[in-house]
Amino acid sequence: MTIEKITKINEGLLAFLTLIALHFLWLSVTLLGGVLFGIGPASYAMMKYYDRWLRLHERPPLIKSFFYYSKERFRQSVLISWLFLIIAAIVITNIFAPFPWFIQVANVLFLIAFLFLFMHVYTVMAATNFVTVFEILRGSALLGLGYLHYSIISWTILIVGYLVLGSYFLIGLFLMGSSLVGGVFALAGKKILQDIHPIETDQVVSKTASTTEQTVASKGDEVII
Repeated sequence: MTIEKITKINEGLLAFLTLIALHFLWLSVTLLGGVLFGIGPASYAMMKYYDRWLRLHERPPLIKSFFYYSKERFRQSVLISWLFLIIAAIVITNIFAPFPWFIQVANVLFLIAFLFLFMHVYTVMAATNFVTVFEILRGSALLGLGYLHYSIISWTILIVGYLVLGSYFLIGLFLMGSSLVGGVFALAGKKILQDIHPIETDQVVSKTASTTEQTVASKGDEVII
């Protein structure tokens, strides 16, 4: 076995362990925040780490970085998660309510568009300098609806992947349930951002992100997981 093959195997195992660690970190922050105050910051922290790892090819210390990111844009990530949960709850309730069929169909179509709109919201927060919630949602809409083919492919991969894992490898959902979703969205977001600005994309990252890496690294613990 050559050195190149050994390196690839090692990188694959490290990526697998990172997915597991990201999932349990997401669960930890979500539960620590009582779900309502935790799911948004946890999702932002996951997508921020994915952005550094997959798009910028950086590997900051995982645990310290994740908890740092979860506090980085806390208020915005919480508000966005509440907005998502409220709208999703209303639409899903309408789908199963005893309304005429055309209203239910309209709600189903709205739910699909809504999921496409929101799927990149934390990627936009992580990869841009957008400040207001409106700017973040507008950017997410551009990625999710403006590049609809990537959205369709992403959701298809997730649905099929979850069905396969649920049928043949249930432990995979337990170990990587949330990180698989984040990973698929992160890869799609990376591709879209590179299509929009092939050169400038890496420069779009906020100055706060670069400062974060220096701050986290300076506190020691250079271990990835």
